[in-house]
Amino acid sequence: MAEEKDRFIDYLAEIPNFLTVFIFSIFFNIASPILIEISKTTGILAANLGFIFTSFTIGAALGQLTSIFYNRRFKKIHVIISGYIMLILLSVVIGFNKNLVLFWVLYFFSGYIFGVIWMQANQFILASKVRNKERIITIFLTFYPIGAFIAPFISSLIISAGFNWRFIYYIVIFMIAINIILYVSLLGRKNKSAAIQNEAKFPLREIFTSKTKNLIFILVFLAVFFYCSSETIVATWTPTFLGLARNLSMQPASLALNLFWLFVIIGRLIILIIAGRVKSVKIMVFISTLAVISMLAFSFFYNKYIIFVLISIAGLGYSALFPLLISSGSTLYEKGRGLLATFLFLASNIGLASAPVITKLSSKVSMQLSISFSFILMAVVIIIILIVSFLFKRTEGNVINQKPIRVEPRLSEPIKGY
Repeated sequence: MAEEKDRFIDYLAEIPNFLTVFIFSIFFNIASPILIEISKTTGILAANLGFIFTSFTIGAALGQLTSIFYNRRFKKIHVIISGYIMLILLSVVIGFNKNLVLFWVLYFFSGYIFGVIWMQANQFILASKVRNKERIITIFLTFYPIGAFIAPFISSLIISAGFNWRFIYYIVIFMIAINIILYVSLLGRKNKSAAIQNEAKFPLREIFTSKTKNLIFILVFLAVFFYCSSETIVATWTPTFLGLARNLSMQPASLALNLFWLFVIIGRLIILIIAGRVKSVKIMVFISTLAVISMLAFSFFYNKYIIFVLISIAGLGYSALFPLLISSGSTLYEKGRGLLATFLFLASNIGLASAPVITKLSSKVSMQLSISFSFILMAVVIIIILIVSFLFKRTEGNVINQKPIRVEPRLSEPIKGY
């Protein structure tokens, strides 16, 4: 009997969850190009304003860590809508704020609420009717680089059109309002999964039942951490590195970063096409190696056109590893998938927060060393992936090393490819 394929309408039903990641990315990345404009109107130094990103990241990590506990009393849809309403209020206050400490506080709470909403949306994704979780999680996470790519253009268009920087946050409010409507329309009547409902009440010993799989999960956690730290070094440090170490002006340095995010998006679209046809471990090893080689070469070349080519290849290398790791790690056990995803997203935020510390300390030694950590950390990721693949061969639930499947099997049964 032919295997039933996922329906396109089931993917469309998850649009509000996709937009949640997109709005998260827009909110986080939209302020970076306008820090100088904010500084001019508030009198706050742009360097001090830069700490709003650290505040947001810490808040998001805490939000993702505690999100699942809200499900003890509230439905996912209620948590999301309530969170979005609070974000609208916070965005209004940010638009009128002129105090530095209050900026930090507002971004911390905004990050916390976004972190909570992200994990609630992720639970919707895991409980969706789509059988190919690897594919839908890839789509879900692809909306972050899309937001990161679009955000600077939104900021630039608003400022170049002569509008005040505060208008940017009104656009965010409009996006949030649209997504609230979509949540109510598409997911408001969705039945709550009993598994998700009780996840917050599961003792950890009922989830982590296999020593081998526990070790695999720890390794995936570390892989996510090292990957996100490496990616953040590239995404945040590249313009500075190119300006100071390669003497490039701001325009080509910014273009290099845009090319990176563009090819991250392209790479994830390619993965969506080949998902289910190529073994996941082969994809992860290949793209990780691509990232290592391209960033290694990137750290030595001075010609800006070669730099553009190498950063584009690096974008392909960094494109799909994160969603593949998240989908593999969060579906490792049949119980507690929302909690597993919570830990993995926490690892991603820890990795993101570690990147500025790594670049700050290593740049005191040399700029070459600071950018070199991007491929050093990715080399560690490759080693971890190979170890995880070896361990999976010793377990019944071979989730990564086999071809992705559309129908999720019981973990007590061997997983077979197409």
